[in-house]
Amino acid sequence: MKELLDRVALITGAGRGIGRAASLALAREGAQLILAGRDTAALKETSDLIRELGVGPDPLICQLDLLDNESINAAVKQSLAAFGRIDILVNNSGIAGKADPLWELSEADWDECIDTNLKGPFLLSKAIIPSMISRKSGSIIFIGSVTGKRPLLNRSVYAASKLGMVGMMRTLALELGRLGVRVNLISPGYVAGPRLDSVMANVAKHDQTSSEAVAAKWLEIAPTGQFVSAEDVAQGVLFFASDRSSGTTGEDLNISGGLVMY
Repeated sequence: MKELLDRVALITGAGRGIGRAASLALAREGAQLILAGRDTAALKETSDLIRELGVGPDPLICQLDLLDNESINAAVKQSLAAFGRIDILVNNSGIAGKADPLWELSEADWDECIDTNLKGPFLLSKAIIPSMISRKSGSIIFIGSVTGKRPLLNRSVYAASKLGMVGMMRTLALELGRLGVRVNLISPGYVAGPRLDSVMANVAKHDQTSSEAVAAKWLEIAPTGQFVSAEDVAQGVLFFASDRSSGTTGEDLNISGGLVMY
């Protein structure tokens, strides 16, 4: 029996990376999917991969911009009209932000990262939560980062956005616990892929070194000696989305290869 048969999941940033891996993992367990994000071409690629699995109906593709509240509300309205409910919300979309010391960041740099990584998930959760409360059921999953707990050079605004997400998640878990809605967060470590490559390139440029040197330095401090994969993180999403985590809320799960253990 598939664990998420007929449940409806909305995943932001579903076009690539963790979002794509999570979408495929949820689809394999029978979830009906809403793939949300700005890049509809990438979302269609994910939809095509899900269709190839032959596990259920085609996903709904929703164009959604976390910097635009009207876009958020329109996507939620479209989703509820199509499925009648949203059982699982995966707040995955985010940006890396500028890899510069705080005193070299512009106000616009700061606002873009905070608005995308923290305000956007707030607005999306706000739009979906009332429908979950009405059914006394739901699972909200935030994708944070170990950078929110372990300082990383030149990542102040990103760290602030992700640590702020932890506080929002725990407060929501407290507020929604008796209303049947669970709220949890995953803190990935360094996830192999294009985004990490871009971050390392920016750090290397600032430090006047190579991306390979940055990667080697970061891997030195990870007990496993390797980066985690998007699929590793997707397994955490599947756990929080399913009844296997029915007794868990307010949890911050590290999937970091031991980079962070608290």
